Amino acid sequence: HKKQASLVTDDEIFTRLLYHGRVQMGMSEREFWLMSIGQFLDLRACHFQWLGLEKAAKVVTIDDVVPSSIV
Repeated sequence: HKKQASLVTDDEIFTRLLYHGRVQMGMSEREFWLMSIGQFLDLRACHFQWLGLEKAAKVVTIDDVVPSSIV
C-alpha cells in the first residue's frame, strides 16, 4: 500500500485547533499551548456537545448486545 498524502498539514490542524480554543472556547493562547492535546480534545468534545453539534459517546456492554434469555 502506498501512503496517501494528507490533505491538511499539521500546521493547518493546529491553526484550526488554536482558533477553536481561542475564539469558540475563549481560552488564552497560553492556556491552549500549556494544555495537553488530550485534555483540549476532551474539552472540545464537551463544547460540541453543549452546542448540540455532537452527541456524547455511549458505552455499550455485551449485556446490551446479547439478550439475557440466550445466556
